[in-house]
Amino acid sequence: MKLSSKSVTAIKMFIDLGEHYNEGYSTLVDIASRKDISRKFLEQIIPLYRNSGLLTVTRGNQGGYKLSKAPNQITLKDIIYITETGLSKFESTDQAIDKVLDKIDNLLSDYLESITLEKLIEQEIESYSNNYYI
Repeated sequence: MKLSSKSVTAIKMFIDLGEHYNEGYSTLVDIASRKDISRKFLEQIIPLYRNSGLLTVTRGNQGGYKLSKAPNQITLKDIIYITETGLSKFESTDQAIDKVLDKIDNLLSDYLESITLEKLIEQEIESYSNNYYI
């Protein structure tokens, strides 16, 4: 499975928003600088998530983006399936192959649903501590 740049960037954005979940709204400039990603690319991704129920958006001086749900209530599947429409439902013209492909689709879906944003944040924090040297 290969994820698009949109999915990878969206995952980074959601990790950042999860890390700052209790701090209020974050601007795209803040997210981009903290995760070293393009603000312009974030601007292309945000519309996909506006009506997904995953983000709360507010305008104005104190505006920005924040998670609509706690990080433990958002799964990798929630994030990825918005940008990767082709991941689900493999297709074939043979019934035997269709059964196998359906099984693969279900396994992939279940696996992505088992990984919460909270778990990804924990892994990110762990990777920071593993890269610390004196």
